[in-house]
Amino acid sequence: MAISAPRERLIERALALIVESELATNEAAQHARVALSQWRNTSPEHAAALLEARHRWDALGGMAGDLRAHFDTSAADRATAAAAPNPRPQRRKLLLSIAGLLGGGLVAGRGVQWYWQQPVFHAAYSTRIAQMLNVTLVDGIGDAPGSRLDIAPQSAIDATLYRQHRVVEMARGEVRFEIAHDAQRPFQVHTRSALIEVIGTVFTVRDRCGPITVGVEQGHVRIRVYPREGAAPSPREVIDLHRGELVEVKDGHPGAVQKTDTRTLSAWREGWLVFDNMPLGEALATVNSYRPRPIVSASERVDALRLSGRFRANDSAGLVAVLPTILPVTTVARPDGSVELQAR
Repeated sequence: MAISAPRERLIERALALIVESELATNEAAQHARVALSQWRNTSPEHAAALLEARHRWDALGGMAGDLRAHFDTSAADRATAAAAPNPRPQRRKLLLSIAGLLGGGLVAGRGVQWYWQQPVFHAAYSTRIAQMLNVTLVDGIGDAPGSRLDIAPQSAIDATLYRQHRVVEMARGEVRFEIAHDAQRPFQVHTRSALIEVIGTVFTVRDRCGPITVGVEQGHVRIRVYPREGAAPSPREVIDLHRGELVEVKDGHPGAVQKTDTRTLSAWREGWLVFDNMPLGEALATVNSYRPRPIVSASERVDALRLSGRFRANDSAGLVAVLPTILPVTTVARPDGSVELQAR
Protein backbone atom coordinates (compact mmCIF):
# COMPACT_ATOMS: atom_id res chain seq x y z
CA MET A 1 0.00 0.00 0.00
CA ALA A 2 1.34 3.43 -0.90
CA ILE A 3 2.11 5.79 1.97
CA SER A 4 0.07 8.99 1.88
CA ALA A 5 1.87 12.32 1.51
CA PRO A 6 0.95 13.60 5.01
CA ARG A 7 2.26 10.42 6.65
CA GLU A 8 5.40 10.51 4.51
CA ARG A 9 6.09 14.02 5.74
CA LEU A 10 5.81 12.76 9.33
CA ILE A 11 8.24 9.93 8.54
CA GLU A 12 10.73 12.38 7.05
CA ARG A 13 10.44 14.58 10.13
CA ALA A 14 11.15 11.56 12.34
CA LEU A 15 14.09 10.64 10.15
CA ALA A 16 15.50 14.16 10.47
CA LEU A 17 15.45 13.85 14.25
CA ILE A 18 16.93 10.33 14.11
CA VAL A 19 19.75 11.50 11.82
CA GLU A 20 20.62 14.36 14.18
CA SER A 21 20.42 12.17 17.26
CA GLU A 22 22.76 9.60 15.68
CA LEU A 23 25.20 11.79 13.76
CA ALA A 24 25.37 15.24 15.33
CA THR A 25 27.75 16.39 18.07
CA ASN A 26 27.04 15.31 21.65
CA GLU A 27 25.03 18.33 22.78
CA ALA A 28 22.98 18.59 19.58
CA ALA A 29 22.41 14.83 19.55
CA GLN A 30 21.08 14.94 23.13
CA HIS A 31 18.68 17.76 22.26
CA ALA A 32 17.50 15.75 19.25
CA ARG A 33 16.84 12.66 21.38
CA VAL A 34 14.71 14.70 23.80
CA ALA A 35 12.85 16.35 20.92
CA LEU A 36 12.26 12.97 19.30
CA SER A 37 10.77 11.53 22.49
CA GLN A 38 8.47 14.53 22.89
CA TRP A 39 7.48 14.43 19.22
CA ARG A 40 6.64 10.71 19.39
CA ASN A 41 4.30 11.25 22.34
CA THR A 42 2.34 13.97 20.57
CA SER A 43 -0.02 11.57 18.78
CA PRO A 44 -0.46 7.93 17.62
CA GLU A 45 0.30 9.12 14.07
CA HIS A 46 3.69 10.42 15.21
CA ALA A 47 4.41 7.15 17.03
CA ALA A 48 3.55 5.11 13.90
CA ALA A 49 5.68 7.41 11.73
CA LEU A 50 8.62 6.99 14.12
CA LEU A 51 8.27 3.21 13.95
CA GLU A 52 8.51 3.32 10.13
CA ALA A 53 11.41 5.79 10.29
CA ARG A 54 13.31 3.49 12.65
CA HIS A 55 12.73 0.61 10.26
CA ARG A 56 14.24 2.59 7.38
CA TRP A 57 17.17 3.77 9.48
CA ASP A 58 17.94 0.22 10.64
CA ALA A 59 17.84 -0.91 6.99
CA LEU A 60 20.78 1.40 6.30
CA GLY A 61 23.29 -0.79 8.12
CA GLY A 62 26.76 0.39 7.08
CA MET A 63 25.38 3.45 5.32
CA ALA A 64 25.25 5.36 8.60
CA GLY A 65 29.00 5.91 8.48
CA ASP A 66 28.78 7.51 5.06
CA LEU A 67 25.96 9.77 6.19
CA ARG A 68 28.05 10.72 9.20
CA ALA A 69 30.84 11.78 6.83
CA HIS A 70 28.28 13.77 4.83
CA PHE A 71 27.06 15.38 8.04
CA ASP A 72 30.61 16.18 9.20
CA THR A 73 31.52 17.65 5.80
CA SER A 74 28.83 20.25 6.40
CA ALA A 75 30.18 21.14 9.85
CA ALA A 76 32.10 24.14 8.54
CA ASP A 77 29.02 25.39 6.75
CA ARG A 78 26.99 25.00 9.94
CA ALA A 79 29.62 26.88 11.93
CA THR A 80 29.45 29.73 9.44
CA ALA A 81 25.68 29.68 9.57
CA ALA A 82 25.74 29.74 13.38
CA ALA A 83 27.18 33.24 13.24
CA ALA A 84 24.11 34.41 11.37
CA PRO A 85 21.14 35.89 13.29
CA ASN A 86 19.07 32.73 12.80
CA PRO A 87 21.06 29.54 12.11
CA ARG A 88 18.12 27.15 12.50
CA PRO A 89 16.94 27.27 8.84
CA GLN A 90 20.38 26.10 7.61
CA ARG A 91 20.45 23.19 10.09
CA ARG A 92 16.87 22.26 9.27
CA LYS A 93 17.65 22.34 5.53
CA LEU A 94 20.59 19.96 6.02
CA LEU A 95 18.61 17.52 8.16
CA LEU A 96 15.61 17.54 5.87
CA SER A 97 17.82 16.92 2.83
CA ILE A 98 19.21 13.78 4.48
CA ALA A 99 15.77 12.73 5.68
CA GLY A 100 14.40 13.28 2.19
CA LEU A 101 17.14 11.03 0.85
CA LEU A 102 16.07 8.27 3.21
CA GLY A 103 12.34 8.78 2.73
CA GLY A 104 10.04 7.41 0.08
CA GLY A 105 10.88 3.72 0.13
CA LEU A 106 14.53 3.55 1.13
CA VAL A 107 15.20 -0.14 0.58
CA ALA A 108 14.28 -0.11 -3.11
CA GLY A 109 14.82 3.55 -3.84
CA ARG A 110 17.04 6.59 -3.70
CA GLY A 111 18.87 5.89 -0.45
CA VAL A 112 20.29 2.52 -1.43
CA GLN A 113 21.14 3.77 -4.92
CA TRP A 114 22.96 6.76 -3.45
CA TYR A 115 24.87 4.51 -1.06
CA TRP A 116 26.20 2.15 -3.72
CA GLN A 117 27.18 5.03 -5.98
CA GLN A 118 29.46 6.65 -3.39
CA PRO A 119 33.22 6.05 -3.95
CA VAL A 120 35.17 4.57 -1.06
CA PHE A 121 38.54 5.65 -2.50
CA HIS A 122 39.74 8.09 -5.15
CA ALA A 123 43.19 9.25 -6.21
CA ALA A 124 44.80 10.86 -9.25
CA TYR A 125 48.31 9.86 -10.34
CA SER A 126 50.57 11.49 -12.93
CA THR A 127 54.23 11.12 -13.83
CA ARG A 128 56.77 13.48 -15.30
CA ILE A 129 59.44 12.92 -17.93
CA ALA A 130 61.55 9.85 -17.05
CA GLN A 131 59.56 9.30 -13.82
CA MET A 132 57.88 5.97 -13.01
CA LEU A 133 55.41 5.33 -10.21
CA ASN A 134 54.31 2.15 -8.43
CA VAL A 135 50.88 2.25 -6.80
CA THR A 136 49.03 -0.37 -4.75
CA LEU A 137 45.28 0.20 -4.50
CA VAL A 138 43.31 -0.57 -1.33
CA ASP A 139 41.10 -3.18 -2.99
CA GLY A 140 42.56 -6.42 -1.63
CA ILE A 141 40.25 -8.89 0.12
CA GLY A 142 41.21 -9.63 3.72
CA ASP A 143 45.00 -9.81 4.01
CA ALA A 144 45.50 -10.17 0.25
CA PRO A 145 47.42 -7.33 -1.43
CA GLY A 146 45.54 -4.81 -3.54
CA SER A 147 45.85 -4.20 -7.26
CA ARG A 148 49.31 -3.06 -8.37
CA LEU A 149 49.66 -0.33 -10.99
CA ASP A 150 53.06 0.36 -12.57
CA ILE A 151 52.83 3.77 -14.25
CA ALA A 152 55.25 4.75 -17.02
CA PRO A 153 56.69 8.26 -17.56
CA GLN A 154 54.36 11.02 -18.77
CA SER A 155 51.20 9.13 -17.85
CA ALA A 156 48.03 10.31 -16.08
CA ILE A 157 45.23 8.25 -14.54
CA ASP A 158 42.40 8.56 -12.01
CA ALA A 159 41.58 5.54 -9.82
CA THR A 160 38.20 5.24 -8.06
CA LEU A 161 36.98 2.32 -5.96
CA TYR A 162 33.28 1.71 -5.37
CA ARG A 163 31.52 -0.99 -3.37
CA GLN A 164 30.45 -2.88 -6.49
CA HIS A 165 33.14 -2.05 -9.06
CA ARG A 166 36.57 -0.48 -9.55
CA VAL A 167 37.41 2.10 -12.22
CA VAL A 168 40.57 3.64 -13.68
CA GLU A 169 40.22 6.58 -16.07
CA MET A 170 43.32 6.66 -18.23
CA ALA A 171 44.07 10.03 -19.81
CA ARG A 172 47.41 9.17 -21.42
CA GLY A 173 50.57 7.12 -21.13
CA GLU A 174 51.29 3.50 -20.27
CA VAL A 175 50.22 1.45 -17.26
CA ARG A 176 50.77 -2.19 -16.33
CA PHE A 177 47.88 -3.52 -14.25
CA GLU A 178 48.14 -6.47 -11.87
CA ILE A 179 44.56 -6.74 -10.64
CA ALA A 180 43.56 -8.18 -7.25
CA HIS A 181 40.91 -10.84 -7.84
CA ASP A 182 37.45 -9.84 -6.65
CA ALA A 183 34.55 -11.43 -8.53
CA GLN A 184 32.10 -9.13 -6.75
CA ARG A 185 33.86 -5.95 -7.92
CA PRO A 186 34.85 -6.02 -11.60
CA PHE A 187 37.73 -3.78 -12.64
CA GLN A 188 37.34 -1.38 -15.58
CA VAL A 189 39.88 0.75 -17.44
CA HIS A 190 38.42 3.61 -19.49
CA THR A 191 40.52 4.97 -22.36
CA ARG A 192 39.80 7.39 -25.22
CA SER A 193 38.10 4.81 -27.41
CA ALA A 194 37.89 1.54 -25.49
CA LEU A 195 36.60 0.13 -22.22
CA ILE A 196 38.64 -2.74 -20.77
CA GLU A 197 36.86 -5.05 -18.31
CA VAL A 198 38.59 -7.55 -16.05
CA ILE A 199 38.08 -9.44 -12.80
CA GLY A 200 41.64 -10.54 -12.05
CA THR A 201 44.60 -10.57 -14.44
CA VAL A 202 47.83 -8.87 -15.54
CA PHE A 203 47.80 -6.64 -18.61
CA THR A 204 49.31 -3.44 -20.03
CA VAL A 205 47.56 -0.52 -21.71
CA ARG A 206 49.46 1.98 -23.85
CA ASP A 207 47.99 5.26 -25.13
CA ARG A 208 50.51 7.72 -26.53
CA CYS A 209 47.91 9.54 -28.68
CA GLY A 210 48.28 6.99 -31.49
CA PRO A 211 46.64 3.56 -31.36
CA ILE A 212 45.56 2.23 -27.98
CA THR A 213 47.42 -1.02 -27.34
CA VAL A 214 46.28 -3.69 -24.89
CA GLY A 215 48.38 -6.78 -24.15
CA VAL A 216 47.53 -9.56 -21.67
CA GLU A 217 50.23 -11.36 -19.68
CA GLN A 218 47.87 -13.46 -17.54
CA GLY A 219 44.15 -14.07 -17.39
CA HIS A 220 41.45 -12.64 -19.61
CA VAL A 221 40.19 -9.16 -20.43
CA ARG A 222 37.23 -8.00 -22.49
CA ILE A 223 37.55 -4.87 -24.61
CA ARG A 224 34.55 -2.87 -25.73
CA VAL A 225 35.55 -0.52 -28.53
CA TYR A 226 33.85 2.82 -29.01
CA PRO A 227 33.66 3.47 -32.76
CA ARG A 228 33.71 7.22 -32.19
CA GLU A 229 33.90 9.58 -29.24
CA GLY A 230 30.80 9.40 -27.07
CA ALA A 231 29.23 6.47 -28.94
CA ALA A 232 28.17 3.28 -27.20
CA PRO A 233 29.96 0.05 -28.18
CA SER A 234 28.15 -2.34 -30.48
CA PRO A 235 28.26 -6.15 -30.08
CA ARG A 236 30.59 -6.61 -33.05
CA GLU A 237 33.14 -4.37 -31.35
CA VAL A 238 33.71 -6.58 -28.31
CA ILE A 239 37.07 -8.38 -28.19
CA ASP A 240 38.23 -11.03 -25.72
CA LEU A 241 41.97 -11.19 -25.06
CA HIS A 242 43.77 -14.02 -23.28
CA ARG A 243 47.34 -14.67 -22.19
CA GLY A 244 49.91 -13.73 -24.82
CA GLU A 245 47.43 -11.79 -26.98
CA LEU A 246 47.58 -8.16 -28.04
CA VAL A 247 45.31 -5.82 -29.96
CA GLU A 248 45.57 -2.24 -31.20
CA VAL A 249 42.58 0.08 -31.46
CA LYS A 250 43.03 2.94 -33.92
CA ASP A 251 40.43 5.60 -34.73
CA GLY A 252 37.71 3.48 -33.16
CA HIS A 253 38.60 0.36 -35.13
CA PRO A 254 40.29 -2.70 -33.58
CA GLY A 255 43.01 -4.50 -35.50
CA ALA A 256 43.53 -8.25 -35.63
CA VAL A 257 44.38 -9.99 -32.37
CA GLN A 258 48.09 -10.86 -32.34
CA LYS A 259 49.91 -13.66 -30.52
CA THR A 260 53.12 -12.23 -29.09
CA ASP A 261 55.31 -11.84 -26.01
CA THR A 262 53.12 -9.27 -24.26
CA ARG A 263 55.65 -8.83 -21.46
CA THR A 264 57.68 -6.60 -23.79
CA LEU A 265 54.90 -4.00 -23.57
CA SER A 266 55.98 -3.26 -20.01
CA ALA A 267 59.72 -3.79 -20.46
CA TRP A 268 60.13 -0.14 -19.39
CA ARG A 269 59.71 -1.42 -15.83
CA GLU A 270 63.20 -2.94 -16.18
CA GLY A 271 64.61 0.06 -18.06
CA TRP A 272 64.07 -1.14 -21.65
CA LEU A 273 62.04 0.08 -24.59
CA VAL A 274 61.11 -2.73 -27.00
CA PHE A 275 59.70 -2.02 -30.46
CA ASP A 276 58.49 -4.69 -32.85
CA ASN A 277 57.95 -3.31 -36.36
CA MET A 278 56.35 -0.20 -34.87
CA PRO A 279 55.85 2.98 -36.95
CA LEU A 280 58.67 5.33 -36.03
CA GLY A 281 56.27 8.17 -35.24
CA GLU A 282 54.54 6.04 -32.59
CA ALA A 283 57.85 4.79 -31.16
CA LEU A 284 59.10 8.36 -30.76
CA ALA A 285 56.10 9.19 -28.55
CA THR A 286 57.36 6.59 -26.08
CA VAL A 287 61.03 7.57 -26.42
CA ASN A 288 60.19 11.23 -25.81
CA SER A 289 58.57 10.42 -22.48
CA TYR A 290 62.15 9.97 -21.23
CA ARG A 291 63.65 13.09 -22.88
CA PRO A 292 63.41 16.74 -21.76
CA ARG A 293 63.87 17.73 -25.45
CA PRO A 294 62.00 15.62 -28.02
CA ILE A 295 63.07 13.73 -31.12
CA VAL A 296 60.83 14.92 -33.95
CA SER A 297 60.34 13.80 -37.54
CA ALA A 298 60.36 16.05 -40.56
CA SER A 299 57.71 14.23 -42.60
CA GLU A 300 55.02 11.57 -42.68
CA ARG A 301 57.44 9.45 -44.67
CA VAL A 302 59.80 9.36 -41.67
CA ASP A 303 56.90 8.68 -39.29
CA ALA A 304 55.87 5.66 -41.36
CA LEU A 305 59.27 3.96 -41.17
CA ARG A 306 59.21 0.77 -39.06
CA LEU A 307 61.40 0.41 -35.99
CA SER A 308 62.37 -2.87 -34.34
CA GLY A 309 64.84 -3.33 -31.53
CA ARG A 310 65.54 -3.16 -27.82
CA PHE A 311 66.90 0.11 -26.44
CA ARG A 312 67.85 1.48 -23.04
CA ALA A 313 65.13 3.83 -21.79
CA ASN A 314 67.68 6.18 -20.22
CA ASP A 315 69.93 6.30 -23.31
CA SER A 316 67.93 8.11 -25.96
CA ALA A 317 71.19 9.71 -27.14
CA GLY A 318 72.37 6.22 -28.05
CA LEU A 319 69.14 5.64 -29.98
CA VAL A 320 69.66 8.90 -31.90
CA ALA A 321 73.17 7.74 -32.81
CA VAL A 322 72.07 4.30 -34.00
CA LEU A 323 68.94 5.30 -35.96
CA PRO A 324 70.81 6.34 -39.15
CA THR A 325 72.49 2.90 -39.20
CA ILE A 326 69.19 0.96 -39.17
CA LEU A 327 66.80 3.33 -40.96
CA PRO A 328 67.16 5.68 -43.98
CA VAL A 329 67.28 8.85 -41.88
CA THR A 330 69.71 11.53 -40.86
CA THR A 331 69.70 13.39 -37.55
CA VAL A 332 69.90 17.17 -37.17
CA ALA A 333 70.53 18.69 -33.74
CA ARG A 334 68.51 21.83 -33.03
CA PRO A 335 69.72 24.75 -30.86
CA ASP A 336 67.07 24.01 -28.21
CA GLY A 337 68.43 20.49 -27.68
CA SER A 338 65.77 18.66 -29.68
CA VAL A 339 66.66 16.39 -32.61
CA GLU A 340 65.03 16.32 -36.03
CA LEU A 341 64.94 13.17 -38.15
CA GLN A 342 65.05 13.75 -41.88
CA ALA A 343 64.62 11.24 -44.72
CA ARG A 344 67.85 10.26 -46.38
